[in-house]
Amino acid sequence: MIHIWATVEIGDLEKFVGVFATAGARARRQHGSRSSRVFAVPGDPSQVRVLFEWDSREAFEGFLNDPEVRATMQSSGTVGRPDFLFLDALADLPG
Repeated sequence: MIHIWATVEIGDLEKFVGVFATAGARARRQHGSRSSRVFAVPGDPSQVRVLFEWDSREAFEGFLNDPEVRATMQSSGTVGRPDFLFLDALADLPG
């Protein structure tokens, strides 16, 4: 399992979340996504951050290379290609 931190430039938050929560969710599940969490960036309404949990890096790359995923991203108002940072978990600690 891997975690990915994405920085996404968007045109409209409501439109982005609507597509991300429906068509985007279906596409992510088909490619091995376990979860995703969307964060607003205070003071910057044109950017969101997303924390993904994915089965593997290969599964995530398959998702990115799917032409339908690219079309879904465009329909959500995503501007350009998101920036992805792959994270290695070090520890799971209580609150």
